[in-house]
Amino acid sequence: MDKSRNRLSLILAGGAACTLTFAPAVGQQSTPQQTALQPILPILNVGNPTTRSPLSGIQITGNQATPAGIGIGTGLSVTLDFSSTFRYDDNLGDDDPSLGSTSWWENSLGFGVVNQTPDSLLVFNASGLHRYADQPNFGTSSDFTDPSVNLSYSRDAANSRFSIQGSYRERDLNFSQSLTDINQDGVIDAVDLSADFGTRINTQYGLTWQTGVNDPLGFIFSYNRSEQEYENTVDPNLFDTQRNIYVLTSLLRISPVVQGNVTLRYVDYSAEDTDRTDRQTTILSTGITYDVSPVTTVTADIGYSQVDETLRAIPLNTDDEDLVASASWTRTLPNGTANAFVDRAFGTNGDRTTVQAGRTFTLQNGTFAVNAGISRGPFGDNTPIADMAYVHNLSTSQITASLRRRVGTSNQSIETRETVARLGYDYTINPLSSLSFGINYAEQEDEGIGPSNRRRRTDFNASYTRALTKDWNMTVGYQHRIRNDSGPGSSDSNSISFTLGRQFTLKP
Repeated sequence: MDKSRNRLSLILAGGAACTLTFAPAVGQQSTPQQTALQPILPILNVGNPTTRSPLSGIQITGNQATPAGIGIGTGLSVTLDFSSTFRYDDNLGDDDPSLGSTSWWENSLGFGVVNQTPDSLLVFNASGLHRYADQPNFGTSSDFTDPSVNLSYSRDAANSRFSIQGSYRERDLNFSQSLTDINQDGVIDAVDLSADFGTRINTQYGLTWQTGVNDPLGFIFSYNRSEQEYENTVDPNLFDTQRNIYVLTSLLRISPVVQGNVTLRYVDYSAEDTDRTDRQTTILSTGITYDVSPVTTVTADIGYSQVDETLRAIPLNTDDEDLVASASWTRTLPNGTANAFVDRAFGTNGDRTTVQAGRTFTLQNGTFAVNAGISRGPFGDNTPIADMAYVHNLSTSQITASLRRRVGTSNQSIETRETVARLGYDYTINPLSSLSFGINYAEQEDEGIGPSNRRRRTDFNASYTRALTKDWNMTVGYQHRIRNDSGPGSSDSNSISFTLGRQFTLKP
């Protein structure tokens, strides 16, 4: 753990320095923040970035500017969060049969800083916990664990924009069982549903710089680096990965309704897997965005993708290239939006073609959004894909539901499918207490040649929260988990928890 502790110390020191150095001045003027156009509820090519289309670089919605959360001048706020939780689980490791029950006591502390001005936003968060646990086969242990640090800063100038972000997060895999905590690296992978001991470490940082915001010719440069490391694990699927992504885009505003772009995207990926994979992907594309009317926008991109992969352990080197293209249509309607999207991407396993259409609705008491289509993979598999979300608000309660089915390329260069479904119900009993219920389901399996190696997880959660005083809250919770894999078989577990917590506002 020395390596990760040293890295955490550096990030904490850097975060504190940025908190002092980058604190923006008060009273400066803002400019609108332009955002990239994405299909409604984007679900495609979200796996290995080497399979993404040119549209995964930079897309601009004509010349329309949309605010993106730059500060509104509310000043500095500082908060401190504390919670103390006792938990009991009759089968924490999801073993069949159970090795015995586990009980543990966690005390968590979180610190947050937000500084907003009319043209900037600074956010810094840090948290960690102390855990005292009694586990079967391990006995008792007492550790400071699960540190997490996040820092982001965005600033607008008269004709440019700049943002940086960084995060560091450790998770003890033995105590991290939540289905809401998957896909930390943005890649569909079997490891997201693996059960193992040890520690997962996620590090991410990057920057984006845009110039010529109001000029006929502008440029956007972005760099993002992500690392996922494992310590003291057993599962061979849990291996270290590292990814660097560079994107350079030039924007040519031909007219008030027509804009062209040229994008160069380079991805450098390496993994400490069995094959010791190194992969470099280069995509060069050009495209156009046309505002057909005030409510309708169409885009089209075409380019070329080259994938150079080396398996150092064999050794073996392959170099493949092919055409990539995409097109989209988006229309604003009185009660929402409609869109259609077609994409041809190329990655380490070959080409993938995807077609989808979507619709969002603004309802009287909520919202509904759906995107659905077909994705044809490099092995000829035609997979239905969808992304749906529904929110319904009642006088004292809220119902939420979502479904996501997507495809992509895993860190082991395997084409995979993932399905995630959630259903939630929250009920306010009175001003002091509330109930919450939720069901989560996740499934991951392989596409193409060979067995699917399906993994399925289901959990049911119920909790009761009550305000004990003006500042302190109490929560009692229950969770039932089910694990079903094509290999080891199925298992289930039950856990209960009791939490006391509050938030301290240190400033203002």
